[in-house]
Amino acid sequence: MKLDSEITREIYSRFKIKRKMVFQGIREFSLVIGENTLELVAYLLAMVLIERALGQEGLGVYSYLLSLFMIGGYVTEFGVPRYVEYEIPLNKGREDDIVKDAFQATIMLGLLCVGVSFLTGAYDAAHTRVQEKAAAYLIIGMSIPFRNVNRLKMAILHGQGRHDDVAKVETHKRLAFLGAVFVLLLFRVPASYLVISFLATEVFALVLAAKKAPMPPIKAAWKNRQRLRHTLKKTQQFLFTDDAFDMVLYADFLVLGLYVTSWELGVYAEASILARFFLIIPMSIRPIFRHRYCVLSAEAASSEISNTLHRATAILFYLHSILALYILLYFVPILQTFFHTRGESLIAYKLFIVIVPGLLFYSSVMPSDAMYECQNSIQSLRSMIVAIAVVNLVLNFYLVPFAGVFGAATATMVSMLLYFLLFGLKLAQPYRPEKTSYLLAGGCVYLTYVLIHFVDAGWALSLCLVPVVLFVLLFFMGFFNLKHHTPATMSGGHGTNLLGEG
Repeated sequence: MKLDSEITREIYSRFKIKRKMVFQGIREFSLVIGENTLELVAYLLAMVLIERALGQEGLGVYSYLLSLFMIGGYVTEFGVPRYVEYEIPLNKGREDDIVKDAFQATIMLGLLCVGVSFLTGAYDAAHTRVQEKAAAYLIIGMSIPFRNVNRLKMAILHGQGRHDDVAKVETHKRLAFLGAVFVLLLFRVPASYLVISFLATEVFALVLAAKKAPMPPIKAAWKNRQRLRHTLKKTQQFLFTDDAFDMVLYADFLVLGLYVTSWELGVYAEASILARFFLIIPMSIRPIFRHRYCVLSAEAASSEISNTLHRATAILFYLHSILALYILLYFVPILQTFFHTRGESLIAYKLFIVIVPGLLFYSSVMPSDAMYECQNSIQSLRSMIVAIAVVNLVLNFYLVPFAGVFGAATATMVSMLLYFLLFGLKLAQPYRPEKTSYLLAGGCVYLTYVLIHFVDAGWALSLCLVPVVLFVLLFFMGFFNLKHHTPATMSGGHGTNLLGEG
């Protein structure tokens, strides 16, 4: 018995060590890629679980409610977290005042969100076609204030330089979210009530971060209410500046919910999930690029900034083109790997074909949006995103009523392509990608698809041929030659190719 007890303790000790190593590894990973990437991955995995458990109808309802939660949360936080993250390092002596003002604004906006959801929940549910429950709006309305307070806490920790604490909280939060979704599915909870996972996860994170970033007492939100307007004037400058375009990409689900059935929305979500996997790579490296550009800007290394921008954009375009071609060539097997398909593969494939061109161009410049911040052109980025958001909404409301899910796919594709075309127009000439070259490169991607599809050499040989054929076409097109891009060339110097050679 004593020996068995010692063996049990030894096994338990090793389990604790391995569990600690796993959590540490995830935290380090999330510290590098940022919490937005971890959030995206968690939501995509949850959507896969939901489709396999509840089918396309359940996925359609959940996708609609998720978009409502994401957009509602982003709008009602009103730029407060970004403002706090920016202000704390610059005003060390005023940190308490900054936090009090931000907390007051967050609480007031959160209460407004709760009130709106309670007053309009039944009306909203009656005017959609996805058959969601009115109670889901109430749960989302209660979840958003907790979400925004958690976002404020993470912004405070970022502003204080405690990035490891942020990674720890976000890691546990996302794992708790996936666990909550799994438990709810295990008990066969209807799709509308899966939003309970939002509320449960945010409350869990609030408790988890209680000691790491303590908030003022709730009664402090009612004091000095005249400062609220002053605070909101400051924070609104940060609205639609940081990761805002990611929210624009959720608008199609909201509009679709008004016009299509939950099954159609679920099919659209399947194609959208495969498309959004594209964003994991650029979103993961975005924090690294932001740091890189800021360091080079501080050193006034304009030539190196330009080289980094153009090399990264070209490489990302090439890599994402390969990924797009693989998905197009093996779409059905890939779709069946993630989902229980029920005859919707052809529709999802056609939807993906519509979305992928814009996604390809957008993902190549997405990590470099930090250039606007480094070049003091953040308001230009904000104006561009607001304009694209308006175009996206107009296209969705115009196309969806008669084209359904294909109208939403077209609106999304056009919005992403417009982002690419407008990117860099307000930056100095050396920092603007040559759009014509990339549009021609898009033609090479299409030609590669036609050639590989025509040859039909089998899946193993095609896997090897895709990157080779595409590289050859792009190389002879001169796509990898950056001599027209760098400031050195503009002043008569020698440019560099993709490998950095003179």
